[in-house]
Amino acid sequence: MKHRRSIELTPPEGYGLEEKQTLATLPQWFVIHARCGACGHQTPLERRSIARRCGFDLSLAGLAKRLKCRECGNLDNLLLLEKLPRD
Repeated sequence: MKHRRSIELTPPEGYGLEEKQTLATLPQWFVIHARCGACGHQTPLERRSIARRCGFDLSLAGLAKRLKCRECGNLDNLLLLEKLPRD
């Protein structure tokens, strides 16, 4: 869909989180965090413990749907990826 001035209004192809990105394919230099959409509580997630419970083939989009806030119980949460700094 284009604007009358030929500005693209839809996100480009491949934009956003892909279903095929899994815990196994995510590089080790990324740290996974979860942030609550309601209260703003943020916590790091331990990748190995999640993989032990749910399997390495769990997609990141599937993991985002399973998140629940420990502070307020909200189910509408964000999955954040942070790249570790290089030394």
